[in-house]
Amino acid sequence: MTLIEKKLQIWEQQGLLTGDQYEAILSFEQGKKHNNNWWLYSLLILGSAIIGLGIISLIAANWVQIPDSLKLGTDFSLLVSLAVAIFWYQNLNKPIVADSLIAIFMILCLASIGLIAQIYHINGRWYHAIMLWSVICLPIALFARHVVVHFLWVSLFINAAVWSSVDLAGGNLRSSMRELPAVLLLAPLLSATLYLLARRVAILHRTSSSFFFWFQISALIALIAIDLMRSGADTQVFDWHWYLPAWLTSALLISLILLRHVYKPLNKALLIAAILLLVLYYEPSILFTGQTRYTFTALDSVIRASLWSADDIRAPVLTILILFLYAIHAGNSGYHRTFNLITFLIGLRFVVLYFQAMGGLAATGIGLILSGLMIIGIAWFWYSSRDRLQNWSQELTV
Repeated sequence: MTLIEKKLQIWEQQGLLTGDQYEAILSFEQGKKHNNNWWLYSLLILGSAIIGLGIISLIAANWVQIPDSLKLGTDFSLLVSLAVAIFWYQNLNKPIVADSLIAIFMILCLASIGLIAQIYHINGRWYHAIMLWSVICLPIALFARHVVVHFLWVSLFINAAVWSSVDLAGGNLRSSMRELPAVLLLAPLLSATLYLLARRVAILHRTSSSFFFWFQISALIALIAIDLMRSGADTQVFDWHWYLPAWLTSALLISLILLRHVYKPLNKALLIAAILLLVLYYEPSILFTGQTRYTFTALDSVIRASLWSADDIRAPVLTILILFLYAIHAGNSGYHRTFNLITFLIGLRFVVLYFQAMGGLAATGIGLILSGLMIIGIAWFWYSSRDRLQNWSQELTV
């Protein structure tokens, strides 16, 4: 007997359900259970992808001995065969098999681009190849029903679009590490922009959840990275050309937020403020000097400053402010898990800030005791106040 059956029996015995209601609910839950095959979808698609990689590995082991004409002929024959099989299983209403074949087809398309580049000695960056693959595979990705296929396409497309945009604006990337801050800033802005566009365009609606996932992940990465750079007085090579795609994308994103009717005016103000602060965070000369530190680990070449004017104190305060703005938006919009995660990160950043500012005190016994008490206090305050804060944010109707 399943858990739902036990609960239904207890409810029926307590007079909360009639016999007909019991049978109707049980029939519905059993049908829902049979239709909930997400794990089967995921395993089949994962297995298909591994098979595709295995085939590629076998071919690569004997690559030199295979004629170019045979390579191309076999490759295009496989693509045509997979395309026919996909349509066949779609007509038979077998989406699990069809989506598995779509995943294999998309991986084979990427391998085909590499094959053609290798045979005809075409030089190019990896993100250019993935961008071409994204354009070719977009129709087939939209044809799929399962989120795993959409997630595969979105993940590769975001990487290709971000690196290609910075490369185009900067005039060929010379050193990936130098342009990396521009890439980190553009990633969440582009992901959020594409998420809002996907919500407005019906044919792209299935990809919106994947864009939203990468927005949240890339935004946290971007915030952590710039916090480390500003707190550590990292010298950043700044070329405005690299950041031009991010600035243009942020302007488009702000426009889409203003046009989104489901957002309250307060949510629009919170999101726009967070975006502008994040963009300013990455500009090295407006909010930060790069020459002032407060902590005892400051280098000799860096000027010791007061608690309120040092870069390594101002940076975490700005990080906490951005997180707080987004937390209020998440709570006001009903995103409970996101709200809890962001408020936890705010508390964690407060703890790290304490050790940054009081590093010398924390090295003593009394300091360790005070530090432990502060961590416990922050944990208790977060746990006891998060519900009140979320309820307060939901009541805001500005």
